[in-house]
Amino acid sequence: MLALAALVIALIAALAGLAQLKFTSFLADSVEERLEIVAATSAQDFTSAIDLGLSLGEVANGEAILRRASGHDPNIEAIHVFDTEGTILHSFGGGEGGTIDPETQEAYRLASSGITEPRWGIETGGHISTGVVLEGSFGRPIGGIVVEYPTTEMAQQAGVMTRRLLVNGAIVGLVMVAAVLGVLRVFQRRLPGLGSA
Repeated sequence: MLALAALVIALIAALAGLAQLKFTSFLADSVEERLEIVAATSAQDFTSAIDLGLSLGEVANGEAILRRASGHDPNIEAIHVFDTEGTILHSFGGGEGGTIDPETQEAYRLASSGITEPRWGIETGGHISTGVVLEGSFGRPIGGIVVEYPTTEMAQQAGVMTRRLLVNGAIVGLVMVAAVLGVLRVFQRRLPGLGSA
């Protein structure tokens, strides 16, 4: 009985762990897709202003563009527009006048030099960041946009799902153990020698 109970517990724990990994991966992919849309939409608005001859810093309604873009998902932590040096020129959610974090700077450097795709995604410091390179005339990189999203909500959702799985798994495990006990008792009555074996 102890071996059976241990087997059921191990099976439930393994299934819950695998389900959590799969669910977390699904959530991360879903968030990254939404952030890519936000970054691409913002990039189009800034590109339209740049095509009129403005520099990134001269786009007067930059913050309004980012605020409107953030409306796609209320959980977006921040959106930053930065120049090639990493200086934040426009921001929604804080950070204007500062610089982007080193991980984002490295991702931008690789993307703007053509080593990676013009869009990137990284996970650092408790948030997922998705960015896109902004290009000026003749396709020359002039900066980028990065959208930051906290991972706390994803962790909470994954935790809720894991708890539900464990509770449901425990119920199923108890039912399985009870069923096996019932079957063993029936066989024990019909085959008296089974109990002494």
